[in-house]
Amino acid sequence: MTEVGLYSISLRGFDVPALLSWAAAKGIPFVHLRGGPCGYHLTNRPASVWRAWRRAADSAVPITGVTADTDLADLFADDPKIRDQAEEEVIRLAEAAAELGAAWLRLLSRTPPQAGWAGYEVPTTAVPLLVEPHHPGWLAPGAFASLPAMGLLTDTRQLAGTYPALAEAAERTRVLHLSDGGEGFGGFKAIADLVARRIAIGHPIEVAVEWTGADRSPQTCLARYRAATAWWAAEERS
Repeated sequence: MTEVGLYSISLRGFDVPALLSWAAAKGIPFVHLRGGPCGYHLTNRPASVWRAWRRAADSAVPITGVTADTDLADLFADDPKIRDQAEEEVIRLAEAAAELGAAWLRLLSRTPPQAGWAGYEVPTTAVPLLVEPHHPGWLAPGAFASLPAMGLLTDTRQLAGTYPALAEAAERTRVLHLSDGGEGFGGFKAIADLVARRIAIGHPIEVAVEWTGADRSPQTCLARYRAATAWWAAEERS
């Protein structure tokens, strides 16, 4: 069975060392860390803090990926000020991710894909960049052809349903979030099935739980995590 980690937004009230220690105590094998201003705001902290958190990870569980709040569209904006600010944030966050031992940095994409994006080059960063589609336009046929050569972080709630684009999304997926807002996973099975098949034939895809319900206490988070891992185990067996 694929190991399943936990996205840090699933739990509230913990600093990073406490989060990592809690995950280790509960048998959670790794953590994805929200690193932008809506999370632990890594770019607002000195490198000494990154290194201290890396030591905490080395003694507990690893931080395998970091998420940014930066939107992909800002890297390709016509306004050079927006573009430069986004690039600076992404480069700095990627440096933090590398210091923490993470292998990737995720960008959001809250806007529909644009055909011209495929011709852009993303900045050179300390870790590879992934994109998480957050707009229904990404479900249109051929939508992922507009991306530069980038992998995806695929969220089961964002790519819910059955659409022609899901097969291409699965092919680009490097990370899968089992996203649970309290409704379970019944409506999100299609993309999970496709990703599970790719894992079964040897593609290295990381899987983590993203609990987004109102109660993000340790007890509720752990219960939702265990429910999600049981559901995913059944997916892999089917």
